[in-house]
Amino acid sequence: METTEGMAAVRRVLDDNPAYRHLYSSLISHCREERVLEDAYAFCDSARTSQSQILSAAAMVDTLIRCGALSRCIFVDGAPYEGSLEALQADEALPEDASIEMFVCATKDGLAAAAAQDEERSLGRLIEENPHRLAAFTAVLKACADEPGCTTRQLQELLKEADLLETEEARGIDGLHASYFTGTLEAVGALAWNGKAWIATEKGRAL
Repeated sequence: METTEGMAAVRRVLDDNPAYRHLYSSLISHCREERVLEDAYAFCDSARTSQSQILSAAAMVDTLIRCGALSRCIFVDGAPYEGSLEALQADEALPEDASIEMFVCATKDGLAAAAAQDEERSLGRLIEENPHRLAAFTAVLKACADEPGCTTRQLQELLKEADLLETEEARGIDGLHASYFTGTLEAVGALAWNGKAWIATEKGRAL
C-alpha cells in the first residue's frame, strides 16, 4: 500500500498513542459513513477498553480531525458553513437561535491508515508469526474472557502449571513471563487492563 503524506500523519498519531490506537482505528472505521458529532462521541465512550483511556470523547475526535483522519462539516440552519469551528464560535453575525449541526466523516487517508494498522497489528498476524505460542495466547484469552479477569500473577501461575512458559529444562528457567503474553496481546487490541485485572476484548474473545 502506497503511503501518502496525509496517511503518514495519521499513522504517527496511531503509533504514538498505544493506549488509544485501536480505539482511534475503530472510530475511523465507524465514521466511514458520515456521522452526527454526538454519535461519534457516543461511540468513543462505548469503545473504551481501558481505564488508561482518560481523554474525553471530544478530545479523541478532535485529535483525529487535527491529524486529518476525520473531516468535520458544519451546517447552520441546514446550510453548509464555509468557515472553521473557530470562525463559527467567533461569528457575531449568526443569529442567537441559529440551528447548528456538526458531522464527522473518515477521510481517505484516515481509512488507509486504520486499515494498514489493523493489518500490521492483527491477532491473526500475531498467531501466524508465533504458531508455537497459540496454546499460550489462547489460554490467556480464555482465562480473561469473563469478569473479573486475571492479574498478571494469576496468569503466571496458570501458564506455569500448563507448561507454556518455554522453560529451559537444563537450567529450569522460564524463557517467558506472563507479562510477555499480556503485553503482546494488548498491543494487538485483544487484551485490556481495567485497573485491577486483564480482560479480553471482543477481538480477543473471538479467538
